[in-house]
Amino acid sequence: MLDRNWQAELRQREQRLKSARQILGILDTDGAEEIKRAWRTLSLRHHPDHNDADRESHQKFILINSAYRCLTQGIDCEQLDSVNPQHQPPTPGKYRLDNPWGYFAWWREKYFE
Repeated sequence: MLDRNWQAELRQREQRLKSARQILGILDTDGAEEIKRAWRTLSLRHHPDHNDADRESHQKFILINSAYRCLTQGIDCEQLDSVNPQHQPPTPGKYRLDNPWGYFAWWREKYFE
């Protein structure tokens, strides 16, 4: 039985979610309606039928659809690995909320202490 590196898988999944949110231009707190609105607006702007000769626009269209599937259906798309999300500084405070363990420690203290 092969050992899985679950920490690397979690980091990769988190990176893909950040990339998907950056592609659609939405915040972490935005819900399903905002995700769908951003996807619809961007997909209409970069749709291949509207941009016949623009190859870059077609690639953006593929990324937009991959980001939407990742956020709404939970499907991991390898295309999102090519996008580097902008680095966000950690949230100031006692715990670093930019990683799962810091968020877990914050949550544990808030609800159980």
